[in-house]
Amino acid sequence: MRALNKKVMTLACATCLTVGMGAVASADTVDLGYGMYGSTSPAVKAVEVMYVPTDAKLRNNEQSQMIRIVNKESVDSINTVLKMHYDRSFEPIKGDVVDGFSYYQLQGTDKQGHHVASLLVIDYAKSGLDQTIGIDKTILEKGSEADKAKFKNSISKHVSVYSKENAQQQLASLPGDTVEGGAKLAKAVKAINDSIPSHINNTFDKLLAADKKTSARDKEAISTFTGFMAKQLSVDATHVAYKPVQTRYGTAVTGDVRGALGFDGFRNSFALIGYAIPTDKGLSVQFLYSDDSSYDYWTNELNHMYQTQSLKGGK
Repeated sequence: MRALNKKVMTLACATCLTVGMGAVASADTVDLGYGMYGSTSPAVKAVEVMYVPTDAKLRNNEQSQMIRIVNKESVDSINTVLKMHYDRSFEPIKGDVVDGFSYYQLQGTDKQGHHVASLLVIDYAKSGLDQTIGIDKTILEKGSEADKAKFKNSISKHVSVYSKENAQQQLASLPGDTVEGGAKLAKAVKAINDSIPSHINNTFDKLLAADKKTSARDKEAISTFTGFMAKQLSVDATHVAYKPVQTRYGTAVTGDVRGALGFDGFRNSFALIGYAIPTDKGLSVQFLYSDDSSYDYWTNELNHMYQTQSLKGGK
């Protein structure tokens, strides 16, 4: 029995050692769409939660159905928003606006402890981007002065259709900016918090007005409840930044926010890091969400994955 136990223990130790060596020595790969892949550092594991490739030939039936549903819901939502927020009519958005998407949980460990993040990748189709540029141009040319003001810095002022070259040129020309604490950031945060209740209430009121099935009594109850909940919501930020960068995939833009969401006295800190990478077929956008305490860890990880270098426009 003692000999058997010794053999079992030896086998178990050997198995753990083999698995451990594999975990340390290998990196995981994430699909960023349009033929772009990112490799994590050896200490970071990527767990795929959801994945729809941009190449339609690589999709199974379930993935094909998922992308059809996402595009239909996206088109319907965009067209609804256009009707709600603008007086003039637009040619309805149609076709595909999303070519693919993926969602991963990233897991890492260092001397500070465990780090977990969510990485969402959305690949926006060229056809959808072209239609968005057309809508922006219509607003800039024929919209109200208030609407024109919203798009005064829009890239659509300088291009007629989307292309990788145009997008990279516009991104490379961004001046970049970083705001950490101080009166400027406090003023911006206050403006956001002041606008949250009215923005939420106005959006729900417009949705309820378009709803022909809900009774007037139920609409009033929903509106009252929404108004109460909106007043409990708040945001805070300690750091906001964006800049153009050079990556292994070409010119891109990155931005990040460190802050907190508050509701009825409770706070949840967060860090949000984003990248936008132009390609010939569309625009790949990635969002990494984690707790604020892991900001430095995941910033370094993404810099490693993308081989990020600042351009002269960034700060």
